Amino acid sequence: MAREADYRANALVRGLAILQGFTPRQPELTLSEIAAGQGITSSAAYRVVVTLEQEGYLARQGNRYRLAARVMDLGYRYLGSLDVWDLARAPAEALRNATGFTVHVAVLQGTEAVYIHRALSERAMVSNVPVGSRLPACQTTMGRVLLCDLPGDELDARFAGYAFGPTPDSLATLKAWLAKDRARGHVAQASDLAPGTFAIAAPVRSRQGRHVAAINLSGHVSQLGAEPALVAQVRAAADQISGLL
Repeated sequence: MAREADYRANALVRGLAILQGFTPRQPELTLSEIAAGQGITSSAAYRVVVTLEQEGYLARQGNRYRLAARVMDLGYRYLGSLDVWDLARAPAEALRNATGFTVHVAVLQGTEAVYIHRALSERAMVSNVPVGSRLPACQTTMGRVLLCDLPGDELDARFAGYAFGPTPDSLATLKAWLAKDRARGHVAQASDLAPGTFAIAAPVRSRQGRHVAAINLSGHVSQLGAEPALVAQVRAAADQISGLL
């Protein structure tokens, strides 16, 4: 069988990989660190890094680089292309105002929940996940709300070779959780990723009934729990956004 031709531009692939190498834990990198992260020589990385700097995607201070504002511009263009982002903002802020807790909206990409909107609470103790954050879907309330809409074979494909942590410890455990999430219609639990926080999430549905996004209410465990009234408010906000799609 003939191999499919690979038309990818290697320099572009490398440039994108370099941009993805910057993380909240490593917001600044030297040229040597960038090269080591990509498994290439510093000379091979240099031309790509200089190009990214000149085009406004990287900024340099001394011998260290960090992401520049043009990357954020691309991010906001992506958000602006999502109908759910535009339509969710007012209901999310109304939910924040009504409850006093932070509200997030996320979509699913691969095995990650990507946060596309945040309505931040004014409480002293807040749950604060910045827009653009990518968290393991199987470990977040919104991620599980989104995953529970996927058929079993798609879950198998997405999580093939996935390195599960202590919770959940396997795909079988995740599937058991998702079956209960699906029947319940929402997810409410303390966070494994951010100890001390609690969240309630519900699905935003397309006209075809698919889970296209999720919305959550999150706050400190001393202030927020799975009270039926709060669950109802989150589900009502999700239904309101769904009705706008």
